[in-house]
Amino acid sequence: MTKQRNPIAQPAPHSWAIESWPAFVYPHSPGKGRYLVRCNRTALVQAGALSRVGRDLVVLGAPFSRWLESQSNRVAGFEIAPNRPEVAA
Repeated sequence: MTKQRNPIAQPAPHSWAIESWPAFVYPHSPGKGRYLVRCNRTALVQAGALSRVGRDLVVLGAPFSRWLESQSNRVAGFEIAPNRPEVAA
């Protein structure tokens, strides 16, 4: 039997309130989850990943996972100092 090279990701739960953000789902804490939702509210609603139940905002697991995967195309153009080529003096 061959060993898998990539670990299998743990599936997101069906749904969760922002105040009880699961530790194994990105961004791993309620505080960071509130920030993620606040900054991406429109995109999350359009993706069907955010719902309101009474006064609570609820994240829906499967659409959130798909939305998170859709953000992977933003990585290629992301440039930080360690990735820049050194300039010879």
